[in-house]
Amino acid sequence: MKDAKKIIFRWKKGGRDYERMIDRREMLVVFEGLVKGFSNDNEISEKLVSVIPILDEIKINVDFNATQEIPSIVYVIDGKVYVLKIIRYHKIVWAIFNKYCLE
Repeated sequence: MKDAKKIIFRWKKGGRDYERMIDRREMLVVFEGLVKGFSNDNEISEKLVSVIPILDEIKINVDFNATQEIPSIVYVIDGKVYVLKIIRYHKIVWAIFNKYCLE
């Protein structure tokens, strides 16, 4: 796990940019719970559990995602940018991210 205890969490909503720091361990525990609780359908949570310990930043463009058939998040690891598409079917995952996107 990275030394940094916090993850930079950025999002765009209503044309405005926001930023906050998220506790890395807390986010990891949440998604580990989803992996355990939904053992038959947890590919996205498993992916998140694998990257949360090493990522530096997560970005969500709420405005852009509203126009997409398959919304996504962007995450950064050591300066490299990755995109993770998450279908709307994963309502719990999106509910968690939407909670982080509160102003």
